[in-house]
Amino acid sequence: MLKDRLKELRASKKMTQVELAKKLNVSQQTVGSWEVGRAEPSSEALTKIATLFDTTVDYLLGIEDKKAAIKISPKVDTIAAHIDDNVTDQQMDEILNFIEFVKNRDHKK
Repeated sequence: MLKDRLKELRASKKMTQVELAKKLNVSQQTVGSWEVGRAEPSSEALTKIATLFDTTVDYLLGIEDKKAAIKISPKVDTIAAHIDDNVTDQQMDEILNFIEFVKNRDHKK
């Protein structure tokens, strides 16, 4: 699974094994070994690969099928921190409507 996903991600970025090797500070032979399944990257290398391709280690290892890592902006975190599980559906609708109202109001300025 790892070998296929690594090869697919590298190809999707039109990156050669040599280019990937340079970015990871390993040899081209090492990248080649990973892509044919002869060797596995270290946990440190896996983390670097995941970061480089904007994905997760779990995706690389075949644990999950979601390719992209979810990025949440600090603004979304702030809003989410103020909403708990006790919010009713009606309250949530009001919150979302208010957010839309503010966005629309500010775009008209």
